[in-house]
Amino acid sequence: MAIVFEDHSELAERGKLVTFEIAMDPIPDRRMRTIRVWMPESYDGVRRFPVLYMHDGQQMFNGKNAPAGFGSWECERRICELEPEAQCMIVAIDSSDDRGSELLPPYKRNPGHQIPRRPGQPEYTALGGYYADFVRDTLKPVIDANFLTLPDAAHTGIGGASMGGLQSYYMTMRDPDVFGRSLDLSPGMDILDESCLSLIDSYDPKKLENARFYMYSGDQGVDVTIFTSTITVYRRMKDSLKLNNRQLCLLIDSRESHWGTSWGKYFQEAVRFLFKEDNSVPAPAFFMPPPKKD
Repeated sequence: MAIVFEDHSELAERGKLVTFEIAMDPIPDRRMRTIRVWMPESYDGVRRFPVLYMHDGQQMFNGKNAPAGFGSWECERRICELEPEAQCMIVAIDSSDDRGSELLPPYKRNPGHQIPRRPGQPEYTALGGYYADFVRDTLKPVIDANFLTLPDAAHTGIGGASMGGLQSYYMTMRDPDVFGRSLDLSPGMDILDESCLSLIDSYDPKKLENARFYMYSGDQGVDVTIFTSTITVYRRMKDSLKLNNRQLCLLIDSRESHWGTSWGKYFQEAVRFLFKEDNSVPAPAFFMPPPKKD
């Protein structure tokens, strides 16, 4: 099926936004999905850009048009305010009524954790593997063929919040040679329990030599349990995989809750950490050790 791009820049406060429909081929029912491709104002038809693939596309842009429920991230405004070398394109994948299944990785689950669902909704089935195949094998080739992207892993990120954060973590750990940047906000690590930790312990750290992970959690509402599991995963990645502070960042804000405005608040710093060549934070001069005497 031919891809038809439609200009919907009116749905973004800044930059250019186009949408298209595509079949999610790896999922057995080949369900259709709306994709939103956003380009910053500096997209001039010459320069190539990093790409951040995001779940829950309806929430990414222009708060006036975002659906009720989790609030808008206002990504377009936040990226345009970044320094040029940190700016990226966003490919936002709309979520569906089957979001809980699509963003559930095929890991062993914590039997004591129940993913919230509406009355009468069937039990979730882990379609996260199929979803990851779709982004890697179907969607990314379309984006790279039609837009000025930097297609290597160092300039390709996957990101989301809640179960989207969990799915993003899974996709980077599974395919770090494709998705070398991972944005994991309020990730539902508590869904996975020990299975997530055992994956880290048996993982080859050489696969992540060039990867970066940005993790965040609040400490209000459901983030109370997410906060604990995220810290546990972060510590295990530091200890077992020996990732340094330019590869792995964790921020906790005890004032924030499980909400789009909270995730948007840290989005700008996350993009800078993931894509800027030098993402280190220098220590103040008075903390620096004195020079050695001859």
